[in-house]
Amino acid sequence: MAVYQKKRKRTVRYDRLLITGILIAVIIFIISGCIRKHKKQNFDMQTAGVPDNITITNETAPASAEKNYPKISVETAKVHSGHLILVNQAFPCRIDADAVINGYSSDIQFVTIKSILDSKNSAVKPYTASDWEVGLDRVAALAMDSWFENFSQETGLKDLRMIAGYKPESDDPDFQTGRTLTVGIFPETGSSYAYKPEGDYAWLLYHASEYGFVLRYPEGKEDYFDENITERRTATFRYVGLAPAAYMAKRGICLEEFLQEIRQYSVSNMLVVSNDTGSYGMYYVPADMNHETTSFAIPSNQSSYDISGNNVDGFIVTVYE
Repeated sequence: MAVYQKKRKRTVRYDRLLITGILIAVIIFIISGCIRKHKKQNFDMQTAGVPDNITITNETAPASAEKNYPKISVETAKVHSGHLILVNQAFPCRIDADAVINGYSSDIQFVTIKSILDSKNSAVKPYTASDWEVGLDRVAALAMDSWFENFSQETGLKDLRMIAGYKPESDDPDFQTGRTLTVGIFPETGSSYAYKPEGDYAWLLYHASEYGFVLRYPEGKEDYFDENITERRTATFRYVGLAPAAYMAKRGICLEEFLQEIRQYSVSNMLVVSNDTGSYGMYYVPADMNHETTSFAIPSNQSSYDISGNNVDGFIVTVYE
């Protein structure tokens, strides 16, 4: 009898340990769920895509200073090329598609995303591409690669897929620029769908401007777009460059609005955007449509700059300060 009672007590202790273990597991599960939920809520609040580190100022120089600035000349025809060209039904893309496809274009240096992924040593890639041919202009492609790879590192997710890029012919002519892409989500289990800035995926939109990308067709800007632009609005991004992207994110404006606002700035009254990557001055230069070249001034203390046409009537100059 004594032996029986001792064995019974030991059994009771194991039962208690089992119950205690289950309770601890449940508590851990609940806490983990709360952490994941809190994390998702934090990302959801960031869907505006406006990093806190962006500042906007003006840099004004005496009118006489411009006379002493060095002058450069660019082909006026280059007004139709660059990261900031506006392409739509009113202003068609002027980039030679045959030259792009055959690899001798001076406007788009086409790179397939597959070639970038193949250069990575890891067996499991941080993202995927829809096929062998999808690609972008080289600058945009490399920026996208860093953007997607950092998303994967930060979230642990590897289900982003670039499903559309440069298209010589497209219902949406913006894809003819070589700087526009569409993002899809392709999880290992479940159905695929177009990207939306929800939960952990909000990271992609929130940090887009840090890699030079902006939403091409943001909500609330329908007056600026063709009425047929209705699909994949949250999944279509455009590479515009670091400084324009930072400014557009901070101001909450689209490409069309930026190209209007930049017109009020000149080399003697530059728009200055600063973030963690540096400070950038931007200004507009009217194209000399009556001559083969357009000449304009560059601040004398700037040795590094980018020039993009707007595909309409002028150039946007970005100097690195």
